[in-house]
Formats: sequence, structure tokens, C-alpha cells
Amino acid sequence: MVVAFDLDDTLYHEMEYVRSAYRAIARKYGAHLLPLMTKASTPADAFASTGVDIKLLLDVYRNHYPDIQLPMPSLYTLSLLRNRGVILALITDGREGTQSRKITALGLDKMIDEDLIYISEKFGEKKLTGGAMREIMNKCPDDIYVYVGDNPEKDFVRGNELGWITVCLKASEDNIFPQNFVEISSEYNPRLIIHNLYEMVDFVNLVNGRRI
Repeated sequence: MVVAFDLDDTLYHEMEYVRSAYRAIARKYGAHLLPLMTKASTPADAFASTGVDIKLLLDVYRNHYPDIQLPMPSLYTLSLLRNRGVILALITDGREGTQSRKITALGLDKMIDEDLIYISEKFGEKKLTGGAMREIMNKCPDDIYVYVGDNPEKDFVRGNELGWITVCLKASEDNIFPQNFVEISSEYNPRLIIHNLYEMVDFVNLVNGRRI
């Protein structure tokens, strides 16, 4: 079995990265900015509240080394699956530098083989092309492929076409982008919805027909 994961708002809450960026901005441009940013309802409003040039803020946002940690459900699930022989992969859209620093800060580079980590800018294709999934299938011939993500607008449609089991992690109140299951075509919807990553352990047990 091969199980590939999305990164942002799947393996960790992306708002933790945003808050890390706020702290980095405050360290560079003044501690008085932190309360202003944390009170804002969106990152865009937070940046606007500072009065600092948006280009300077985006530079810090994208290039700072994030102070983030892998949540226990993710750490437990990834560790258990890996230790029991499940092949792990990561498919994420975004800039190579930004996503790579997140992956390192979360310790995912120690849990997932480098050649099975796909960042869209580095790979040269975004998720919606399905290129990363096809390459994983070529590298890791198997009967069962699973993709776990959070965004119905781009995470599941190609997996559905390619015969993957697509799994959506239900959004929490901390998610940056809302989940929209209604205003999209049925082929974009996942085959399964879970409420926390711990459920992936039982799911894999069920699919494999054994306890792991």
C-alpha cells in the first residue's frame, strides 16, 4: 500500500505557519506589530494592519524558517504506517523553498523518502495535472494507492481518475480555506471523509484485512 499526504491543513494546521510568520515579522519590524496581526481575521488583513510594504512582508512570510511542530495525530499515524511497511509519500503545491522549510521543520524529511516528496514548483507540475501521482505509481508498483488531503477543489479529482482511494480530512475551525463539497462537480469529491488522522490507522487495517 502507498499512502500519499497533502501538507498544509492536512499534516499540520497552516495557521501555525501563518502565526510563525507573524512572529518573524514582529522580530524584524517591531514587536508592537504582533498584537495587530494576531487580532486580524485573515493574513491579508494582518499584513495591512502593519503599514509595512507588502513585498517586504511576503519576503519574510515565504522565506523565514518556521517555528512549527507536527501534531500528535500526524506523528502517530505516519510513524505507525511507516513502521508497518506502508510506503509514505507527500504531494504539495507551493514554492520549493517555503514548502521545503516546512517539511524540515516538521521532521517529515526524516519520515518520508526524499524521492517521494513532490513540491509543485520543484516537480514542475501542480497537483491538478496528476503528474506526481503517476510518477509515484511508476516508482512504487502496488495494488492500492491512497491520497489524503483537505481541499476538494484540487486534491482528489486526479486520484479519482487514476483509481486512487481519495480521503478528505474534515476541516477544523483553524483551516485557512473553507471546504466546499457542494459547488463542485462530483468527480472532485473524495471517496471517504475522516475527522482526524488517527482514523487512517483503522482504515489501513480494514483495507489490508489485518491489524498493523
